[in-house]
Parts: sequence; structure tokens; C-alpha cells
Amino acid sequence: MSLSAYVHIPFCTHKCEFCDFAAFAGLSHLETEYCQIVCQEIDQRDTSDILSRKLDSVFYGGGTPGLITISNLSLIHNRLLEKFGTNENCEVNLETTPHAITSEKVKGWIDLGINRLSIGVESFQDDELKAIGRDHTRKQAYDGIATALENGVENISLDLMYGLPTQSLDSWKNSLNQLFELSAAHPQIKHFSSYGLHLANNSPLYSKFPKDSSHYPGDQSHEEMFLLLLETAREAGFQHYEVSNFCKPGHQSRHNLSYWNNSEYLAYGVSAHRYLGGVRSSNWRSIAAYMKDYLGCETSEKIDRETRMKEAIMLGLRLRKGLDLVDFETCFGVSLLDKFEEPIERLTEGGFVEIENDFLRITDRGVLVSNSIIAELF
Repeated sequence: MSLSAYVHIPFCTHKCEFCDFAAFAGLSHLETEYCQIVCQEIDQRDTSDILSRKLDSVFYGGGTPGLITISNLSLIHNRLLEKFGTNENCEVNLETTPHAITSEKVKGWIDLGINRLSIGVESFQDDELKAIGRDHTRKQAYDGIATALENGVENISLDLMYGLPTQSLDSWKNSLNQLFELSAAHPQIKHFSSYGLHLANNSPLYSKFPKDSSHYPGDQSHEEMFLLLLETAREAGFQHYEVSNFCKPGHQSRHNLSYWNNSEYLAYGVSAHRYLGGVRSSNWRSIAAYMKDYLGCETSEKIDRETRMKEAIMLGLRLRKGLDLVDFETCFGVSLLDKFEEPIERLTEGGFVEIENDFLRITDRGVLVSNSIIAELF
């Protein structure tokens, strides 16, 4: 059975105005103490039932893990290796902003065993970056990518966003063209994630661009952006394997697939969520609370059969290949097509879902309303 570990590094140089994660600017003085506490959590959190299983993937997310020192990152990574070990070809991913990338850090990351770099570009347009409160420029994005390439990173994923304030279909097309020009020139860029902007109700971005602001693309423009994304990604040789993720053949994010396949995973650090032994739990979202009580949980839920069934539907339909109907019936002893005959028939007639080779999948048209489609089956 696969096993993954997520480690949350919450430090940032700047809190982006759309960000709703546990990410904190101005707290870099806590870095060393925080990393030591994460190591204590790795040591002391009870994982006795899975110590015979080695890690298939490790994901350092944030925040901006690329900001912390190599020595502190090494402290955490070596503690994970000492406790669990890794399988051959373990995927070790580090998230970073482009302007945090330096030659010295890249060399240190590679020496440590980081073999996949996820770079948060978000847009190749300076006005859009400024609008959403990013603290890097287009030039810094290109420079960071170049530094990673020049120093030997062989597996790079880039993040882009659409539906941004001030963004137009033409500017989105321009960002996509730049992405695919880079990937054509540099085969090390094997993956990208592309998310539609989704804001929490208390997002700071609303202070500049209120919910009803005309600066946001309308529904039709949003749909056109998504369809353009699908079209240009296919032309560039990328497979759309999950709602928001695209890859060159064979280069899916192994770590994220563990989530979408509903596998068990470990998690450490502030606000980190884990799924082990049928229990889904999360650490304190407050960094002060976490550092004081790193073994405490803000949430904990025993996942019963009905919830597992719902999660299997939700996660399976996020994958573009869809939900395996035979596996579902084997696992839960019920036919999904019988259980949800009426809504599936209605969604199929509307062109939102389709059944092919015993997989129920959301169509291209349905992806934009995937949450509503999944809700129909709940």
C-alpha cells in the first residue's frame, strides 16, 4: 500500500491577498524553533501501525518551503527518512515562489533528495500579479525557472491561475503561450496546475476588488478561459488527468494521486491534515497553538462506510479518467448506477457526465460545475 507524507512550512515573505492557507509573513524568526517542533511531532505522533510501510512520496507545501534554510529542511527530511525510509524512486516535492530560488538552494535541495520542484508562477502578466498581491514579477518568474533548470532540476511543475481580476481572455492566452513555449524548450517542465480563482468570504482581495467588481471575468469569459486551457494543453502534449492538473505522459503528481485515490497519508506541521487508520484529522491552524500543542488536533473524524463512499465518489470524479464503477461496487457492495440512477441519467442527458469502459467521468463541459455534479450524487 502506498504511503505519503505532507509537511507544512508556513513561512512567506508576503501573504498573497487571495491566499486562505495557513501561511504567515513576518514570522521567519520562528523558523528554526518551528522546524525542531515538526521533528518532535514526527518522532512522537503514533504511527506504530504503519512503520513497516515506506514512503512513496513526500510533499513540502506551504507557505513557501523554498524560503527556509537547507539546514532546517534537512533536519525535517532526515527525521522522516530515519523513521519511515523511502521506496525506490520516491517523489520528493518542494513548493516555492520563483524569487526564492537561488543556485545555492537548488544545489542543496538536490543534494537532500528533492527531485520535483513546484513553482508558484500564477501569471506571466505583471499587472495580474500585482492585482492579486503577488510579490514577484514576470521577470523574476523567468529567472527563478532558469535558475532551477541551470542547476539540474529534472522535474518541474508550474502553477497558473485564471479568473483573476484585470485578466482577459487574451492575457490568459498570452500566459498559456508563455507556459507552453517554456515547456517546449525545456522538457524538464513536465507538469502544471491551473486553478480558477476561488476566494474565501473574508479574502483581503475583496478590499481592492469587491465580489461584484467588473474587474473579474464574467461567467462566459471564465468558461472560455477554461476551454482555451484544455485546447492549448492538448496541443502542447499535456494530459488533463485531474480537474486542475496537467502532465506530460507518465508524469502525474504521485503525491496528489495518493489523495485522489483515497490512500492513507501522514501530515506534519501547522494546519496539516492526515488520513490514517480510518481517521481523518488536522493539526491546529494557529501557529502559536500548534507550537504549544503539536500533538493536539483541531479536528478529528472517524470515517464511516457512508462517508468513505461519498469520498470515493468525490475524489474519483476529480480524476479525468473518472470513477471505476467495478471497483466501487467491489469495495462497497452496491452499484453506483443503481443507487443514483435518476441523477446520473439526468446528468448524462445534459452532457455533464458520461460512462465509458465502466468508468463514470465528468465531461469537459461538466468540469466547470464539478462541485454541483458531485453534490447531485450526495
